[in-house]
Amino acid sequence: MDSYLRPNMTFNVLDDLIISVRKTWDDVGFIPTPLAISTTLLALLLPFITLFVFALTQRETPLPPPAGCHKIGLRGRSNLSDQYAKKHASGGEPTASNPWTVKALFIYPLKSCAPVELEKSDVIQTGLRYDRQFTFAQQVTSLPNLDGQVTSEWVFSTQRTFPRLAKVEAEVWVPDPSSSHYDPESEWVKSEGCLAVRFPFTPDSDFTLQGLKNCGKMLAAKLAGRPEPMLEFRVPFNPTKEKIERMRYTKEKVKIWNDYPVALNMGSEVPYEIMAKLKYTLGVTNPLTLFRIDTEGYREVYKNAPKKQDVGFQTIIGMQDSYPLHIMNLASVHHISSNLPSGSPPLSVLRYRPNIIVTGPPPFSEDSWTKARIGGRTYHISCRTTRCKLPNVDPDIGIADRNQPGSTMLKYRVIDQGSKSACLGMQVSVLEEGEVGVGDGVEVLDTGEHLFLKK
Repeated sequence: MDSYLRPNMTFNVLDDLIISVRKTWDDVGFIPTPLAISTTLLALLLPFITLFVFALTQRETPLPPPAGCHKIGLRGRSNLSDQYAKKHASGGEPTASNPWTVKALFIYPLKSCAPVELEKSDVIQTGLRYDRQFTFAQQVTSLPNLDGQVTSEWVFSTQRTFPRLAKVEAEVWVPDPSSSHYDPESEWVKSEGCLAVRFPFTPDSDFTLQGLKNCGKMLAAKLAGRPEPMLEFRVPFNPTKEKIERMRYTKEKVKIWNDYPVALNMGSEVPYEIMAKLKYTLGVTNPLTLFRIDTEGYREVYKNAPKKQDVGFQTIIGMQDSYPLHIMNLASVHHISSNLPSGSPPLSVLRYRPNIIVTGPPPFSEDSWTKARIGGRTYHISCRTTRCKLPNVDPDIGIADRNQPGSTMLKYRVIDQGSKSACLGMQVSVLEEGEVGVGDGVEVLDTGEHLFLKK
């Protein structure tokens, strides 16, 4: 019905406007000649035309592409464009008509920020290449003790505390020898590319000249389909020793849960005014900086990971919470959605920040997987993923719901005797390096019991 109402409503508004204009002409004794009509319309539209032209002059000027690099990521429509379709809700045994396959792949180069979708990815010991190599951290200072001493430490930042991190975009640019600007001695190439970070920032608007320009920037952003203007900064993806010394990066401990890895503080790379605006956007009051995992000191994982004496190596990670990879079954997310309070919108699987999304298995069949082959490579399914309140954040708007889906999950997904938290998805350790791609087959090799270990 709406599609029929809108044109009629538009004609009604135009009719009312014409009647109003004609009445005004009658009141002033104006003759509605073609010239008079044109002049009146121009007078009515001139403020809007002026505002539009002014907005165009305030458009953001994007930074040029990093020399000699190309941006990684899926081109075109997302493989999750039909994630809410009912065909993904049930699943069943693997058959020719119901193959178990990789539906989509995602990396999160900057922890807790927006993902990058891929069509395929290298799988290395730390998970998907480029995944969770960076994190923001805030400096937290304790209250004075009885001796008047205070302690200070860098603590990683996530959407649990700062939901607006969901609106921070992270791009990875990698060296491209086919580029006409490629130079093996250029800084970006020597640094294995760069991480580009973009975030929304709404500037103050008032009746000053700068305030009017800020209004123009906001209007230009809306005309471009964005709710807010965006700011950007770039850092080398894996800086050379010369770059580290020149920019005076420091190696400091950063707290990630109960782990204190020594990481590279790259805060000197981010201009002060940019960092100040990022803090404002996120709602951070403490000092904020950017850390990169030390590639010479990856974090070792024990807990439910395979033992070194069994597989010949110790599982390692970058800035992940616990394990290298995270697998989600799309049917399981549909099941949670179906149990939400009436009227709730369907849940995006991206609320759960997976790396590998599979389709085909019935809901929660992954709970008992212990080993699987995906795309010809074998993976250790280490444990279930225990859930905090992060999935309550809507990744599209960066706003957290007070209860859902966490409250619904607590009703029937507290299933692991090692944890009192709800569980959804599986934590995975890499057994074989290689490649994984969308459409790869998923074969479960072993099943068994899981017991979540915190340490």
